[in-house]
Amino acid sequence: MAKFYFGQFQYTQTFFHKLNPTLKIVLIFYLVILLFFLKTIEAYFFFLVFGVFLIILSKLSFKSVVSSFKPIIFLLLFTLFFQLFFTPGTIVLDLKVLKITKEGLSLSIYIAIRLIILTILTFLLTSTTTTTDLALGFRNVILPFKIFKFPVEELSLMISISLQFVPILFEEADRIMKAQMARGADFESGNLFVRARSFLPVILPLILNAFNRADQLAMAMESRGFILGMKRTSYRVSKFGKNEALAIIFVLIFTLVLFVLEGIYA
Repeated sequence: MAKFYFGQFQYTQTFFHKLNPTLKIVLIFYLVILLFFLKTIEAYFFFLVFGVFLIILSKLSFKSVVSSFKPIIFLLLFTLFFQLFFTPGTIVLDLKVLKITKEGLSLSIYIAIRLIILTILTFLLTSTTTTTDLALGFRNVILPFKIFKFPVEELSLMISISLQFVPILFEEADRIMKAQMARGADFESGNLFVRARSFLPVILPLILNAFNRADQLAMAMESRGFILGMKRTSYRVSKFGKNEALAIIFVLIFTLVLFVLEGIYA
């Protein structure tokens, strides 16, 4: 059974997969900014429904969607606990040592929904866009900064290589852990500190393998005549068509509905 990692690309022929990567990055970034301007719980819930709709529209694996929330579970629980019990206001539940306030309950709900939406948007972008397209899209986004002598080409190359190494390192770590478990290593028993210490034997071979892969990649690039700073052409060309126009209109309509909800329930 295939194992999904956060951000792993899933190939399907959907509208969102075919969308121009540059526009996709811009729209996702716009939605993230828009999220922080919302003030009503109704608008947040509508935004959440919109994110779920995009995932369904993109035909992404349900298992991968569930796996995408694993990296933020600890952050989500810690944030909820801190806001729930340490926000001053009207007390609704007194547990003697800890007190739950109406303001803390409201704020924790807002933050929880916000984190979930941010995770969905990030997951949607990385799961429907290849690493090559992501690097190309990001390069096109920051290309205007080239007039300020910003190293656009170097940064886009770094991002492209880093994105391609992420799933490789996950698979390498999984392979090393399985090999050590077959030799009697235990990664699941004990308290948090014991479990963290049990991962130390995994880190060293993982780092060595990463350096080895980086060295092989550098030699492969040099053998193909790559020179840092030289002008390069791109095999892929970003094009804007009917799908891109529809995506912009769709996001604008969604923005309008959000502001209407904000005006009604404010």
